[in-house]
Amino acid sequence: VIIFALVYSIYFNIASFLRYDNYYTGRFDLGNMAQTVWNTTQGNLFTLTDPNGTREVSRLAYHADFILVLLSPFYALWQDPRMLLFIQTLILSLGGIFVYLIARQILENRTLSVILSLCYFLNPAVQYANLYDFHPVTLATTFLLASFYFIQKKYFTLTLIFLILAGITKEQVWFITALMGLYLFLISKQRKLGLFIFTTSAFLFYYLIWIAIPNSLGSAHFALEYYSDFGDSPGNIIKNIFLNPIQTAQTLLLPDRIGYLKQLFLPLGYLSIFAPLFLIFAGPDLGINLLSTNPTLHQIYYQYSSTVTPFIFISAIFAIKFIRKYIPEVPFMAFGALILTTTLISAYTFGPLPGALKPNLDMFTKPLAIRSIVNQQISEIPQHESVSASNNLASHLSHRKNIYVVPYGIGEANKVLFLITKSANEYEKKALENIKKDSNFFLIFREDNFYIFKRISS
Repeated sequence: VIIFALVYSIYFNIASFLRYDNYYTGRFDLGNMAQTVWNTTQGNLFTLTDPNGTREVSRLAYHADFILVLLSPFYALWQDPRMLLFIQTLILSLGGIFVYLIARQILENRTLSVILSLCYFLNPAVQYANLYDFHPVTLATTFLLASFYFIQKKYFTLTLIFLILAGITKEQVWFITALMGLYLFLISKQRKLGLFIFTTSAFLFYYLIWIAIPNSLGSAHFALEYYSDFGDSPGNIIKNIFLNPIQTAQTLLLPDRIGYLKQLFLPLGYLSIFAPLFLIFAGPDLGINLLSTNPTLHQIYYQYSSTVTPFIFISAIFAIKFIRKYIPEVPFMAFGALILTTTLISAYTFGPLPGALKPNLDMFTKPLAIRSIVNQQISEIPQHESVSASNNLASHLSHRKNIYVVPYGIGEANKVLFLITKSANEYEKKALENIKKDSNFFLIFREDNFYIFKRISS
């Protein structure tokens, strides 16, 4: 298992670093996180430039991922956005070890536990979350697995620590930790601890969603627009989801939602559905993803499944135990053969690794030809200067007080930078054409599709 973790960590550190080095990462979202961490090291606690504007705002206006504050001391070792990528890969690799430990505890079969761990490292949802780009909630995969393991071992201090770490990765994770508190109260018979975790988590979930984030943003949580079919406030959305079961069912049964569920459950041979109790923990984020009108939420290619994945594994482990209880003739290796086969099929069909049908290898096979030139020019821009840049450049420019994403901030920035690639959006292309005609700017550097414009001093 340790060898699996090391191989996984080496590959995904190399892949994620090359994505950064070749400008496949962006302001959304690595740059947002890197600026928040950098600002915190500079004494501007938990702040960043508004990703959709030019003002300085609290990160709380978008998400309550306070773990970014805890990550800031690591910048003393290496003040670079790649430090966040390294931490993410390292913590995700530990998740496979916790899968092994949970399986060993529940199933008491070493070989099958190793196979389950291998399936974690080969799981497409885990791998994609690792690649795109850095998100605090991705760390919750390991934190939730660790919490559950320590519940089983009755190490409740460690349980509490990892539940807190999970909760501070994103605001809605507190709903999951509240459910974990109920599990402690009802199943583990830890009445006081379970009640404390449930009530504290429920309060934090309510406070962050209904009060703290809206007050910081100046309006309701930005993601509520994804659920406008059900209402315009958190309370109305939750109420209408249950009061309009036909509309809810129709949304859940849309083809793209079914495809998303297939990608989540196929790797473990759909075993998870035989232990639905443990899928309850995945319910909050699974519901958020399935009912959203934003298509990126019901895809495995981003971070949105990070809090679902751990419970798919936990459910599969308990499903194996349940099936063997009633049909003990089924050998453990039959389950091992099933999940290894379906995991390999999934990895080949929709995974990002070499050898898959549609592998994600551009960072290896399509390096940016002018990378050294772009790096040199960016390194010469002083940190005190405000910059507006195309998304793919902005993560490299995030260690400054004011960094904007074009078209925002062009009227305020000292310099405006573009790297126009095939992934460039229409806003960036249009902004480049406009600034070429703007007498307030002049072109100070160009190499191929890389441009730097400087504002003319008044």
